[in-house]
Amino acid sequence: MRLARIIALVLVAAGIVLAVFYRDRIDPMAISRTIAAQPLAPLYFILLQVAASLLFIPRTVLGIAAGLVFGLFWGALWALLGAMAGAAAGFALARWFGVTGMLDASPGIGRMVERAEHGGWRAVAILRLTPVPHSVANTLLAMTNLRWRDYLLGSFAGMLPMTLAQVDIGASGNAILEGGQWILACLMLAFGLLASFLLKRFGQPASGK
Repeated sequence: MRLARIIALVLVAAGIVLAVFYRDRIDPMAISRTIAAQPLAPLYFILLQVAASLLFIPRTVLGIAAGLVFGLFWGALWALLGAMAGAAAGFALARWFGVTGMLDASPGIGRMVERAEHGGWRAVAILRLTPVPHSVANTLLAMTNLRWRDYLLGSFAGMLPMTLAQVDIGASGNAILEGGQWILACLMLAFGLLASFLLKRFGQPASGK
């Protein structure tokens, strides 16, 4: 088991190094062309989302790529499924390394983490709505004693608004600059900000229990 963990850690680290080295090639247009060429494009895209979550690749570019390839409805569906699969994979991998509850015992932040755990899914959703990168959030949350149910529900609620906005931007394409669907894209972004405010407002009482 220890050898398997070491091998997994080395593979993930190597993948992160490659992702950083080839970061100039990680853009929505390049990703969309690669996905569109695949016979099972939705499955390929979801697997790519999982890999991105493990290799600390920004989720934003994949959301935009989903809109470019699949359009708004299907792009949002596959992007959300991929984001959830990636979040689950990152959480499971981190916990497989035995980091569960590690932050609870950390000096200075242990009590803060415990309050966040009492907030349940709301605390997770609030973190997802902050600028904290997707993969970093997966790892940090895995290092608490959060339950899987709260993690998945909060991740879905927190990632939904901005995922819709990212996919809509990709689906709109050049129409955003030409005046086509830019209003809808702006509304999606505004909805994301509103959701952030509401979740923070309603999450405070729960975290204080």
